[in-house]
Amino acid sequence: MRLTSITVRRFRNFVEDQEIHIEDDVTCLVGKNESGKTTVLKAPHRLNPANGTSLKFNMTQEYPRWRLARDRRANSGLSETRPIQATFALDAADIDALAGTFGVRIPENVSVHASRDYDNDAEIWFSYDDADVIVQAAADVEITGDDLDALTACEDLVDARSVAKEQAKSLKDADEPLRAKAMTAFGTALNKYGFLEGGWEQEQVDTVWDRLPKFFYFSSYNVLPGETDLNDLASKIAAGKPLTDRERSVVALLAHAGERPQDFMDSDYDSRKAELQAASVDLSQHVFEYWRQNNDLDVIFDTDSIMVEEPDGVERPHRILKIELRDGRHGNVETNFSTRSTGFQWFFSFFAAFSEYQHSKSPIIVLLDEPGTSLHGDAQRDFVRFIFEELGSSKQTIYTTHSQHMVDPTKYEKLRGVHDRATRSDPDQGVVVTPISLSADPSTMLPVESALGYSVSQHLFIGSGQHLLVEGSSDFVYLQRLTEYLLVKPEGDNHGLDPRLAILPVGGIDNMPAFVALLGRRLAVTALVDGDRTNAKLQRIQKAARHNGVGEDAIVVCSDLDKLPSNADIEDLFDVADYLKLFNWAFNEDVKASDLPNTDEPIIKKITGVRGAFDHAVPAHALTDHREEFFESIKPKTVKQFAALFSQLNGTVNI
Repeated sequence: MRLTSITVRRFRNFVEDQEIHIEDDVTCLVGKNESGKTTVLKAPHRLNPANGTSLKFNMTQEYPRWRLARDRRANSGLSETRPIQATFALDAADIDALAGTFGVRIPENVSVHASRDYDNDAEIWFSYDDADVIVQAAADVEITGDDLDALTACEDLVDARSVAKEQAKSLKDADEPLRAKAMTAFGTALNKYGFLEGGWEQEQVDTVWDRLPKFFYFSSYNVLPGETDLNDLASKIAAGKPLTDRERSVVALLAHAGERPQDFMDSDYDSRKAELQAASVDLSQHVFEYWRQNNDLDVIFDTDSIMVEEPDGVERPHRILKIELRDGRHGNVETNFSTRSTGFQWFFSFFAAFSEYQHSKSPIIVLLDEPGTSLHGDAQRDFVRFIFEELGSSKQTIYTTHSQHMVDPTKYEKLRGVHDRATRSDPDQGVVVTPISLSADPSTMLPVESALGYSVSQHLFIGSGQHLLVEGSSDFVYLQRLTEYLLVKPEGDNHGLDPRLAILPVGGIDNMPAFVALLGRRLAVTALVDGDRTNAKLQRIQKAARHNGVGEDAIVVCSDLDKLPSNADIEDLFDVADYLKLFNWAFNEDVKASDLPNTDEPIIKKITGVRGAFDHAVPAHALTDHREEFFESIKPKTVKQFAALFSQLNGTVNI
């Protein structure tokens, strides 16, 4: 069976029913901390758990607490509330298997629903479309042609029975005995599908339930311990005591080697140890296909015997399972697994815990709660690749995250936003889960936006060409528009910007050193900077350039151009009359050159002194809106100064 949706209701911070569509391979739940992402995973895990089978719903602890007393007074059957309901689609193998139990082939489009209530009682049922049942029943008795058309035109099962009865009589009167017999048999065939409405035998319930996928849940609490007392673990298993999340991971690890904790209690433990070490090699090879942070690690499984004082006061030997890592980078030193980075502990523990289910013939749905939170960004992206390329291709997988590195923006349709709308004054708004494109608050969207930003930046890093870094969008517009003008109406030897220079606004001069450093290490870059050569911010940019192989002549400063203020901005390349024209268009003003102080200051500073601060990007947009009118009367000084800037920038091209 394949999970198609889950519905969570009245569970923790969920109030109203939230139906969540589940993808065939991978579904990613994105949201900030405390938004309800873990709740979405905990609910289906308790429906039919593969691991942690002792988990139960607890109404006192998990029903929305601010409503519990009120709802109990209003509803005596509150414990029958179903916090989880899941919907599954049948595959061909399911239909074949269930045919023997129900006596007929179930129509393909029938859905299976399973739920569990706060009493932890499970329920399972079918939902169906009458049209599908009519078609299947007709096929069972080999009705075709016009007779089938007459049945499929019926509105429901009652109508189909009536039409079949009438058709059977008409066909009999028309001396069509075979067709009449088939129509008569149709009513009997239809009755065999009465189980779709319920009233199953226990054997039927068990058969369907046994075919439901089980849910495997993994979180940071399932990380393997560095050492485990196998005697204690074997005793807990023998006594039927519940295991901790970590202990279950150890059991799964041993199962991967074909062993159990109690197998290490006998005298043949050395052969058991050999099996365990063989399993470690197999697991390690799989892990290091995706762990690229340090490929010089080897995972070593070993056992040791120590004397432990037991409750009766007698010391007895206990077999200890030890997991160690050998680091080839540091002289093959072996250290305990628990002392290594939490990222690697999580990464390896997941593979160990899941190994028990990876090749299971029974259907398994994987629930990953904030996977790889402690991993480096590159390692998180490696794990996302594993989720989509390997895990999701064989097991439906649902995972939660608030990390940009765990979001693949190319799989946008597989993302779901989880947003807790509750407020102190209105807690009943609860959690909503929607496709990420619908209404969600900015903090819910942040990981997706960041992932897109990272994707863009990676494209820049690996792209071709030379990048021209500018401070903001106004620089971008001015360079583009003046280049367009000079391409259409060249002024002598004046040319626009070299097309090999790709303009990249960096969001302000404070960001410029980082961009120069990071891009300059791998790509050819030029930077255009406002201000004075003695400016401290400019010196930071120059230092970043020197340390990353960017030539000093690649840092172009506006104030270097002839006859400009010593701390000039790009706006000072315009003749004063030209820039004031743009300013007045932008803000519906009427500032004249005579209104400005007669000082050797940048024009931005002069206008600010007269009219107050303003958004420097708006006059640039005015140039776009009024480009034809502006260029009809552009001053020669403006053209000359921009042409000089282009000449200087073009001189930095080295590709």
